[in-house]
Amino acid sequence: MNRRSLLVAAATSALVLVCAGAARADDPSGVLDRYRQWRGAAAFEQMTAVRARGAVTASGLTGTIGQIATSEGDLWREIDLGVVRNASARRGATGWVLTPSGQVEDIGPQAAEDLRRDALLMFESVLDDPSRLDRKPDVERDGRTFAVVAVDFGDADVHELYIEPDTGALYGMRRVRDRREAFVRFEDWRMVEGVRMAFAESSDEDDGGDAAVRWTEIDASPDIAADAFDRPTPAAAHVIAGGAASTGFMTFDLYAGSRIYIPATVNGVETEVLLDSGAEMTVLDKGFAERLGLTPTGEVAAVGTGGVGTAQFVGGVTLDLGGIVFADRTVAVIDLAAIGQAIGRPLPVILGKDAFNGLIVDIDFPARAIAFHESTAFAPPEGVVEVPLTSTGSLRAMPLSIEGREPELFDFDTGNGGALILYPAYAEAAGLVDGRPRSTVMSGAVGGVRETGIATIRSINVAGFEIRDVPATFPPAGPSAVDSDRTAGNVGMGVLGRFRLITDFEGGRLWLGATPESLARPFARDRLGLGLRKEAAAIVVQRVSPNSPADAAGWVAGERIAAIDGVAAEALDAAALRAIISGPAGRSVVLTLEGGAQRTLEARDFY
Repeated sequence: MNRRSLLVAAATSALVLVCAGAARADDPSGVLDRYRQWRGAAAFEQMTAVRARGAVTASGLTGTIGQIATSEGDLWREIDLGVVRNASARRGATGWVLTPSGQVEDIGPQAAEDLRRDALLMFESVLDDPSRLDRKPDVERDGRTFAVVAVDFGDADVHELYIEPDTGALYGMRRVRDRREAFVRFEDWRMVEGVRMAFAESSDEDDGGDAAVRWTEIDASPDIAADAFDRPTPAAAHVIAGGAASTGFMTFDLYAGSRIYIPATVNGVETEVLLDSGAEMTVLDKGFAERLGLTPTGEVAAVGTGGVGTAQFVGGVTLDLGGIVFADRTVAVIDLAAIGQAIGRPLPVILGKDAFNGLIVDIDFPARAIAFHESTAFAPPEGVVEVPLTSTGSLRAMPLSIEGREPELFDFDTGNGGALILYPAYAEAAGLVDGRPRSTVMSGAVGGVRETGIATIRSINVAGFEIRDVPATFPPAGPSAVDSDRTAGNVGMGVLGRFRLITDFEGGRLWLGATPESLARPFARDRLGLGLRKEAAAIVVQRVSPNSPADAAGWVAGERIAAIDGVAAEALDAAALRAIISGPAGRSVVLTLEGGAQRTLEARDFY
């Protein structure tokens, strides 16, 4: 699961506090020169730093926002919404992020570049290179016509200023980052030390997030304290039992061969947690949070693999895994009931990437055991290969090669029960979409479930380990965690579960070890083409996959099955249904409908 928090939405509304002008671009209409004059002319050119503080309202929460920026591309920003706080900074070649969970991480390359652009766009000096400025055709928005000037940073991201053509007044900014669009509107312009500044801003994002900022103070010539960009003290910590350097190995259940369930207590209540490195923070199911007596606040856009859902926040949550405690955490609260039903097991807690930060996490899949080590006391075992892990903002990514192509970064996701997801931007650019047998499946998690293409990738290579005939999904474009141009895709448990897997998020690395047998193990795949749902004493056909045996046999959604291979529907649970659907090719499966009619399907590979 990947979640873009409201803190991101709130921050985006403040990105262009004093957007760049474009006085030096070729502009026959003169609108760019009028804009520069309107902003403050020479005073705007001479400004080299900005400091601002104010109030922010986002997704039902209110709080404070502050930022400091320099014309050299340095930026510090903090948003405090009470139950959840987020901050980040870039200065020179280094930077950090304070996560909503209260942990402090080194900033990733792309997040640092985003902050650099946010800072540069606040100053006239961004205009020194006229080749980056582009006067676009005029655009109508909100019933008005605006001149549009784009500031190009050399990639697919978009930063466009919407300017009143007659007066040069700045109305707003359209921004597209990582294939997600937002529009920021500016109001309440005032002169501050000769430069015109917007004291009110509001943003709309295509994933449903929105925010409003009311600046109460803006300083266009601040004295910046020497420690203004310093790394803060983490609010969240872990404690290994007995003060030891390692928990030692603790058992877990590898449910359905692809889900890591670990026994735990949460605020003293016994439960189990699903380990998910692809979750930006830990998540409690809404019903489980109610059982704990917790009252979450706010309502934010939670972008997951299935699209956009909603989430809330709650603090004061302690998770005890027996050998290690994650104390006093701020977590998200999401209704996970439908996801639990889809995977066939309740999902009370998702233990997110905050369990990986600051620790070595050692997962031994054959032994069904996991250990957490302090990084200072760990040495990798013999026979493993070190692989770089790159921060891509909220997640980590690892290099992976598809069918002999150059390696690309793929999100590292122990919460993805599948093998491989190929994001639309990469799949289209690499020509992976056409020319191979395909079908569709229903796929997703947080944000819902949607129809997704599926096909087989002939081979992938991870750090020299080759794995063949890998089922991969091809999700459609649109707001979701699987529509990104900053990574090529997502690698899940179908691949990761073949390795001895040791992560070091803080050190930016991963160790992998595998046997030839584990690499060669065939992937589970649908060979019938029936999407089934258990319903009381019957099994209901939810959908039929195109080009599948079921499709060829004329099955349709809504048909009700009373027995499979002579076993009554009421005796078949989700695990049994998965085994039937994904059994070996060439076998015959006899399905008895309500009413007694029987049909036989021959299992085969169809994608």
